[in-house]
Amino acid sequence: MENRRERKREIFPKDPNKTYGMMELVKGKSLLVSKEPEDTVMTYPHLLSRVLICSLLVIIFLLLLSFFFNAPLKEKANPAHPENPAKAPWYFLGIQEIVSHSAFIGGVIFPFIFLVGLILIPYLDRNPKGVGRWFAKERKIPLIIFTVWILLGVVFTLIGGYLRGENWKWVWPWR
Repeated sequence: MENRRERKREIFPKDPNKTYGMMELVKGKSLLVSKEPEDTVMTYPHLLSRVLICSLLVIIFLLLLSFFFNAPLKEKANPAHPENPAKAPWYFLGIQEIVSHSAFIGGVIFPFIFLVGLILIPYLDRNPKGVGRWFAKERKIPLIIFTVWILLGVVFTLIGGYLRGENWKWVWPWR
């Protein structure tokens, strides 16, 4: 244990000539002012090796998934006999579902609200408490808003993908 502390001290030696502090460089309170070398994790090799291992595991999983499940392409589009219903790719199905109810709301209002919300995030979410922690109790409202937003996207995508039939009418998947 003592040997480890000595190695850390060698990596981060105290500089006797240091005449400035973090409080001179940053306005307000900084979350990193009280961090000491023993409270940090080095990017290389610790973080880099974990990211590399996770990336390789995801790639291997996707490769195995592609071997066992076929994802065929449809036939070429025939303008004389269009597909009914003509559906967007899965990543646009949620938007297509919203637009099918109201073109103005789905095509103008929702994108406008979404973009304005993205622009306002830095101005509305100024609370530094709980940042960097999963499901922090101090960040309930942003967590609820994000969860509802994601769930709505998933629900609209599933409705557009599995519950819409000919002429975009409601169809139960078991019929």
